[in-house]
Amino acid sequence: MLNFFLLISLCWGLVLGESLTEFLNEANHNLALAYDQEVLAQLQHEIQGPNDLVALLQIEIANERLMKYINYLNNKGKKFKKIEVENLKQRRLLSMLPQLGYEALTGMELRRIYSLSANMSESYKNVKLCAYENRKNCTLSLIPDVQTIVQESKNIDEIEYYWYEWRRSTGLSTRSQFVEFMELYKKTARLNGYLQAEDYWFRGLELNGVETLKILDGFMAALRPLFLQFHAHVRGSLRKMYGERLIPKGRPYPQHLSEIFIGNAFRRVQAEWFVDLPAPNVGLFNITEALQRRGWTTTQRVFWNVAEYFRGIGLPQLESSLWTFAQPMSYQEEDHCFHKAWRFYALRQINFTYCPLNDEERFFNMFEAQSDVHFFRATAEQPTLLQEEPFPHFSDAIGKCFSLAATSPRYLHKIGLIRESKWFELPARLNRLYIQGLRVIFLLPVFYVLDRYRVEALSGHIKADDNEAYWRLTEFYTGAAAPKRRTNADFDVPAKLLMEVDDQYASQIFSTVLQFQLLKHFCSRTGQDRPLDLCDLSDQSGLGPGLRRTMALGSSQHYSHVLQKLLGETELNIDGLLSYFQPLHNWLVQQNRLNNLDVGWA
Repeated sequence: MLNFFLLISLCWGLVLGESLTEFLNEANHNLALAYDQEVLAQLQHEIQGPNDLVALLQIEIANERLMKYINYLNNKGKKFKKIEVENLKQRRLLSMLPQLGYEALTGMELRRIYSLSANMSESYKNVKLCAYENRKNCTLSLIPDVQTIVQESKNIDEIEYYWYEWRRSTGLSTRSQFVEFMELYKKTARLNGYLQAEDYWFRGLELNGVETLKILDGFMAALRPLFLQFHAHVRGSLRKMYGERLIPKGRPYPQHLSEIFIGNAFRRVQAEWFVDLPAPNVGLFNITEALQRRGWTTTQRVFWNVAEYFRGIGLPQLESSLWTFAQPMSYQEEDHCFHKAWRFYALRQINFTYCPLNDEERFFNMFEAQSDVHFFRATAEQPTLLQEEPFPHFSDAIGKCFSLAATSPRYLHKIGLIRESKWFELPARLNRLYIQGLRVIFLLPVFYVLDRYRVEALSGHIKADDNEAYWRLTEFYTGAAAPKRRTNADFDVPAKLLMEVDDQYASQIFSTVLQFQLLKHFCSRTGQDRPLDLCDLSDQSGLGPGLRRTMALGSSQHYSHVLQKLLGETELNIDGLLSYFQPLHNWLVQQNRLNNLDVGWA
C-alpha cells in the first residue's frame, strides 16, 4: 500500500513538473512577444517626440495587452506557487513572474490610483507659477523658467518667493491625492501578497523593509563624516554669499539657497559659480572644447571610440550594423537628450538611439549606453523571465563605473583630450572631485529621506501628510531647513519628489554605491595602487570576460550571489565611494579647521 501511494505521489510530481515546464516555456515566449510590442511603442515615442499621438496610442495598447497577459499568468501560476518546487531554476523562474501591481485592484479603485498617479505627475511637470514681479503672469514653468530666474537672481526675496510658490502649487494642491494614493498603495501591497506595504515598496531588491532600511541606515552612517565636512564647507560658502543673518552658525542652511548652490553642479559648470572652489586659479578642464579640438565632432566618431574602449577591456567588438541602423532622438531640451540602448526579447536584437549633440555630458553618457548594449546581449542567454537586472539600476552602476573611470586624467590624456600635466595634479583633481561630490554626496541623503518618509507613512509610523515629520528627517539627514518653520498646515513632500510618486530611491542609492564599489574592485584587480580618481581601466583586457559572465546571470540569482561572483563579496559597501572622495575629504577637514568653520547643526 505504501509503495502504491509513493508511486502515485511520484507520478503526480511528474505531471506537475511537466505542466510547470510547459507553463514556464509559454510564459517566457509570450512575455517576450508582449515586451517587444511595448519596447517598440516606447522606441517610436522616443524617436517621434512626446507629442506624437500615434506613438502614445501604441504605448497604451501595448501596456493594456501586457497587463492582460500578466493577469492571466498570475491566475494560472497560483497553483504552482502552492507546491514545493524542487528544481531551483524553475523555482526562480516562478518567483520572477511579473506581479499584477495596481492591476490587482478592481474597478473604481484601479481607475482611481492611475488617475491619482497621473494627476500628481502632471501637477509636478506642468504646473505654472506666478511671476515674482508680475503676479498676474502665471505662465512660468519650474524648468527652465523659474530655474533660470533663481540661478541668476541676487534678490533673496525673489528666490524665497519662488521656493514657497512651488510648494504652494504642488504640495497643498495634491495633499488629499497623496494621502489617498498611499492608502490605495497599501491595499495594492496586500493584494499582491505582502502583509507589510514597506516590503512591497522594496520588492525589486528582494529584501523586506527592515532589511533594506538597515542597509540604507548603514550607508548614511558611513557617509555622514564626509557629508558633515562637505556641508560645513558649503554652509561657509553660502555665508560668504548671503551673510550670517541668513546662514547662522551651527544651524541647517536654508534649503532654497543651498538648492541653487548645489544645483549649479548639475549644469554646465563654470568655476566662478563656486566661491570656495579648492583651486580657483586652476579652474575646470573643458572636455567639450577638447572633444572639438580633437576632431570628435560627431556622435558616430564618439560611438566608435567608446566601442573600442569596451573592446579593449575584453568585451565583444560591436558590429557596424548597430550604428548603421541607429536612429537620432527627437528632443525638446538639450539636457534631456541622451544615448540609449533598446532591448528586444523575442527578436533578440538591440536597437540604439543617439543624441546628435556632442559635448561632455553626451560623451560620458555613451559609456553608459554601450555598457547597456553589452549587458542586454549577455543576458539574452537567459529565458525572458531572468533577463532583468538583479536589482533596478544594477546595469546603470556598471555603465556609470566605466563612465566614471573615463573621467580619469590618465585616460583623457591617453586619447588625446588632455595635454597639460596640471590636470594630473592635486589642485585640479580637487576641483573635479568637488563638483562630482556636490552631484553625488548631497543627493544620497535626499534620496534616503524621500524613501524613508514614504516607508514610514506606509508602515503607519507617521501620517502620510505629516509635514513636520518630513522636515525632521530632512533637517537631520540633509542639514537643510525651510526659510521659515513649516508645520502640518503646509505640505512639502510632493514638491521634492524628483520622479513619480511611486518611484522608490533605494535602488538608486544601491546603484550609486555599487558604481564606486566596482571601480575600487576593478582598480585593485588591475594592480593600480593610486587614488581612485586617477585609475584608468582602458586596455585592461582581463576585466571583460568575467564581467560578461556575471552580466549573463541576469536576475537568475539574488543580487548577493551576483556580487559574490563579480566582486568576491556578497554585500554592497560604501568604501569605494569614500575612497574615491578621500582626497576631497582630507582637504575639507583641513579647510574647515583653517577657516574655523562650524561642523554639524543642532
